Amino acid sequence: MRVTGNLRGKPAIIVHGRADTQVPVNHTSRPYFGANKIVEGAASRLSYIEVLNAQHFETFIALLPGYDTRFVPLHHYDNLALNLMWNHLRNGTALPASQVVRPTPRGGSPGAAPPITTGNVPPIVLVPAAGDAINFNAAGSVVQIPN
Repeated sequence: MRVTGNLRGKPAIIVHGRADTQVPVNHTSRPYFGANKIVEGAASRLSYIEVLNAQHFETFIALLPGYDTRFVPLHHYDNLALNLMWNHLRNGTALPASQVVRPTPRGGSPGAAPPITTGNVPPIVLVPAAGDAINFNAAGSVVQIPN
């Protein structure tokens, strides 16, 4: 099956953890975002959210020492994205612009990290700061991701 990136104008939000080593962002979400922008251009309704210090193996955070101190739960951001999409579909609210979200790992000792707080997991915002915005340069067909 060939992936075209064409969502045919449907709204979508991709949430991906930058620390994901099993499904790396460079081989999945980033190129799909770029393909969508090439195919749909300004009509695209795709928001791409890249979350630092997150990966998709949620169960490991609690089970393997060291995961709890280095990673934040990505499912928190999945839930935020689902709520944003619900509000968009139900009430017509805007979808968030594509962005990098910068949560802070809890630190501490492996297997005994301090409890996670809202201070560790900032929200997905509708309009990110310039240094957090993910952009697409149509002239060069380049996805621009801030560090």
